[in-house]
Amino acid sequence: MPVALPAPDFHINREALAAAISPRTRALIINTPHNPTGAVMSAEDMRWLENLLASTDIFLISDEVYEHIIFSGTHESALKYPRLAEQSFVISSFGKTFHVTGWKVGYAVAPASLMREFRKVHQFLTFSTATPLQYAIADYLKQPEKYLHVPAFYHKKRDKFCALMQETRFRLTASEGTYFQLADYSAISDEADTDFAVRLTKEVGVATVPVSVFYGQPKQEHLLRFCFAKTDQTLERAVERLAKL
Repeated sequence: MPVALPAPDFHINREALAAAISPRTRALIINTPHNPTGAVMSAEDMRWLENLLASTDIFLISDEVYEHIIFSGTHESALKYPRLAEQSFVISSFGKTFHVTGWKVGYAVAPASLMREFRKVHQFLTFSTATPLQYAIADYLKQPEKYLHVPAFYHKKRDKFCALMQETRFRLTASEGTYFQLADYSAISDEADTDFAVRLTKEVGVATVPVSVFYGQPKQEHLLRFCFAKTDQTLERAVERLAKL
């Protein structure tokens, strides 16, 4: 069952999560940095989670595909916490880190005993990954100077987008990670986010994603998700149009 992350900071509701766990629970899925909200789990969150699962047989599936796109502090991976790592599958992505999402190349990390079972399932989900793409990523990894700047690169993009959006009627809370930024449009319209997102695309020419579609039970919080992984010119043109609303 899904446990909603409460607005406005979208950090874990610990009481709700603990209450959702039952003797029938077999796995818990988390995502940090989080898509679509940009929220990041803290060291305190991870230690709490480690203690919560310590006396259980529950597996943790930790989606950490945006692990290198974080704007303050350090990424708190499940792998940093020994007891938690023993029962965790950590999922990551070269596509997100190197901005080649269409290549669909990622990886999973888990203890050997868990990986043996993981591979039994994985072999029926993905037949193979294109060999040239694997070689390309392997070569790129040998040149760390080309990718160690990724957090700073996206941090600059986020700050630029947030600064530009000050000229609009949208209200923003700075993203902690990922290349997504939430924007509250309640000062502009009381439309449902799905309707407003369609209107923005058709009438303004700016595409967004309504946040309600990410919920198991959709909520109307008048929030849209913007992606700032764009050229500066594209961001400037988009905000110029949004400022007219």
